[in-house]
Amino acid sequence: MNRIRALIVLVLALFAATLFAACGGDDNGGGDEDPQQVLDATFSNDQAINSGVFDLSFDISAEGGSDPGTFSVSFGGPFQGTEGQFPQFDVDGAADLDSETQDFSGEAGLTSTGDTAFISFQGSDYEIPQKAFRQFTSRFLKLQKQSEQQSQGQGNFLASLGIDPRNWLTDLSNEGTEDVEGTETVHITGQADVEKLVQDLRKIAKNAPQATGQLTPQQLSQLDQLTDVIESADFDIYSGADDDVLRKLEGSITVKPSAGDGSPESADINFSLTLSEVNEPQQIAAPATAQPLARLLQQFGVDPRSLAQLGDVLGGAGGGAGLGTPQAGGSPTPPSSDASQAYLQCLQSAQDAAALQKCAALLQQ
Repeated sequence: MNRIRALIVLVLALFAATLFAACGGDDNGGGDEDPQQVLDATFSNDQAINSGVFDLSFDISAEGGSDPGTFSVSFGGPFQGTEGQFPQFDVDGAADLDSETQDFSGEAGLTSTGDTAFISFQGSDYEIPQKAFRQFTSRFLKLQKQSEQQSQGQGNFLASLGIDPRNWLTDLSNEGTEDVEGTETVHITGQADVEKLVQDLRKIAKNAPQATGQLTPQQLSQLDQLTDVIESADFDIYSGADDDVLRKLEGSITVKPSAGDGSPESADINFSLTLSEVNEPQQIAAPATAQPLARLLQQFGVDPRSLAQLGDVLGGAGGGAGLGTPQAGGSPTPPSSDASQAYLQCLQSAQDAAALQKCAALLQQ
């Protein structure tokens, strides 16, 4: 299951990169275009996407092994960005897990108005403290600026990471034109060269900023092994007929892990990402009523002070003021870079409140 978990993490990373990369049908018109040319135009497109609505769904079905079952997650909503400012968005998500040992389902959401943020959970809204939010936005904007500087002359966001789907999509076919949320698109299908696909997924992991939580060396090693367990990977790409902007991406991956370690005998992974209302104005507002986030944390037995400790990590990484323990003179002392990195890595594997508390303790070292 560890190999499948690594695959899930990196496939989701690929979704996110593809989303920012784009910065019933009838068989006429689009069927005449060379599919390679459509692919080239789509993934070398420098047109920025500043607003729109996205929908992402992802599911995995595992058979055999010690814990067969299904897992699905979906999230999406409107988003809108302004240069030099934290983006606005209103995203709702749902997850469902059904296996022989676990059964879980839930819904949650996250809203940003650009200057404040809210979490929704079980029908209630909670406001993230302004101090923690400012720390996060400061770090985000710094990383965004660094990414823009690094990507100058490199085309879109995928290219800045060294990722290019044109390198690993083979057996291309033009399936004609299809309507995607009111936009006419050219539908291209293809199969992935698995070895080259894994190489690109590894690049995403290695190029991810440290503050977002990079994979450990062990996880990277597991990722390399995916070349042997991915049996096939098929992709459907829907590119705007008039602007060559990605409007939809679908994928289907079949995995057959090595037997004997409790892993499933086989697993099917499917995902779909859709973009609509591209560069159209979006109306995003704060919830009418919201409670302090501390109330939600207390429901799970999490010390609300962990927000301040997370602010220390972001503030220390971003060069801003921390939220840590005051010194004798009254100024806060942010944790060391080693402690901050250990904390972020700990969060990746934390499964419950007790584990979160252990992660928080790392910031005191």
